[in-house]
Amino acid sequence: MEIPCIQAAVKNAFWDNETYPPDQSVVTAGLLPAFLTYSICGGIASVFNIICILVFLTKKNLRDKYLFFALLAFGNLINTLFCLVAGSLRRKMIFTNTFLQLRSIFECLQQPGPHLQLLGGQLPALVLLVISLQRFFAVFTYVNFCLSKDR
Repeated sequence: MEIPCIQAAVKNAFWDNETYPPDQSVVTAGLLPAFLTYSICGGIASVFNIICILVFLTKKNLRDKYLFFALLAFGNLINTLFCLVAGSLRRKMIFTNTFLQLRSIFECLQQPGPHLQLLGGQLPALVLLVISLQRFFAVFTYVNFCLSKDR
């Protein structure tokens, strides 16, 4: 007796927009302001990162002295571009009623978001590690120089 119920549940477990278009707007409407804020903050932060990069690259003394900070601003620019793109694409998916649809890994990788998130998340961390190592070696070599001079 339970078999028809299980078969009905399995049959209705998957849907597509052609046979039965679901109404996702009730569930996902609350996310629209959050994604709009995500896009706006990403856009504003991208503009400021572009300004930082231009300042670092147009002045020779800043370019020589703060090269790693310019690279850090570039990594943050990629990260903020991800915020802008992700918020916009997610809003578009809500409007086209595809936000809650299941996607394969390859369908997900066809969008620009994962690539920007991977690079934008790892590049600033790597640059901060290099800056920290540079500062550590600068202090360590100075201390060794002073200690060897006293002997």
